[in-house]
Amino acid sequence: MDAVPVWLVIAVVVFVVPMTIGRWIFVNETNSDRLINRTWSWNLTGVMLYEIMAAMGHPYFAKCLYLGPGMIALSSFFGLARLVDGADATGSRERQRRYDAIAVVVAASLIVGAPVAHSMFHFDYTELVWTLSAIPGCLSGFLFARACVRELRVADSAAREKFTYALLLAFALYWAISWSILLVRSLAGTPPSRSGTVAAVVAVLMLAAITLLTAIPLVTVLVARAGWDRAGRICRRLRPLWCELTAAVPEVVLLDDPSAPRDSASRLYRMTVEIWDALLHLKPYAPDASELGSPSVSRDHVRAYALRAAGAARAKRHGRAPTTDSSARGEVRAGERDRRAELRFLIRLAREWPKAAAVVGTGADPSHASATAAVSQ
Repeated sequence: MDAVPVWLVIAVVVFVVPMTIGRWIFVNETNSDRLINRTWSWNLTGVMLYEIMAAMGHPYFAKCLYLGPGMIALSSFFGLARLVDGADATGSRERQRRYDAIAVVVAASLIVGAPVAHSMFHFDYTELVWTLSAIPGCLSGFLFARACVRELRVADSAAREKFTYALLLAFALYWAISWSILLVRSLAGTPPSRSGTVAAVVAVLMLAAITLLTAIPLVTVLVARAGWDRAGRICRRLRPLWCELTAAVPEVVLLDDPSAPRDSASRLYRMTVEIWDALLHLKPYAPDASELGSPSVSRDHVRAYALRAAGAARAKRHGRAPTTDSSARGEVRAGERDRRAELRFLIRLAREWPKAAAVVGTGADPSHASATAAVSQ
């Protein structure tokens, strides 16, 4: 650690800390997520303790405090590698407790016993522990690499997944090779703490690089929470159409379920269901009911469809009687459904809706539309 410039360590810590906190808050559902979060947390703890103690003029104790949390981080990483490689997930917690117990004992011996051994017996216990830790470190890299190769060989996986696993494979190979080099150099007489400036700087930069990779799920969650993902953007496109249709037919709005998912995909599914249900209810009020509810991607058809639907909404809102038999509601979208085609149709319908509403002179009462929107949320 002494070979790494302080400014670089601080920059990486400032970069990693928000990501770690964000992952604990938003990405902490599975065993793998928790193990990743624990690995980063203990790594950061060790690095910060080292810098503080080194600045206070206690370099040897700083190394002990760096390696202690580092051993617990290594136990979490090894447990993650076992899990990723296909170990039994049901016994992962019990298995991880054993790894953690060993790591805690080693960390305690480093923090409590290493300074005593160094001052009384002139024996550097930290170098021995650091050397032996290369064994589970190499094994972790090998397990990760094997899992990545297995996933890359899956023929029908998406290009994004292949790219992610390729990056993970590169990191796993670096991890396994660097620990192997450390072990060989140590056995040859070079202490692990004297790995050289280049190796130390590369290790810190790799920490920043893998941080970017593990931040992807966090960014995905935050983008979805903000409604900036694809489903959220489509919801915003459909919302004016949804507001006017549900204002005309408020009974189609589903009751709020506190236990239901709040993600963008769930909101989009619910919104499309309510739009189609509203169109079904409006079919008896349409000038030509046989056309309403028969989606087509043709622009002229969508424009005509929007005009008929807007006219039906206006008639319903003004209390006019249905012009066709209400039993026709169940005829819409018979046969096998293509949800993607339906969604494309609704997006085009939402694009044409403002012009159609202006032509027929319809429009939802703002206070009523706001109340309906509040119920649906």
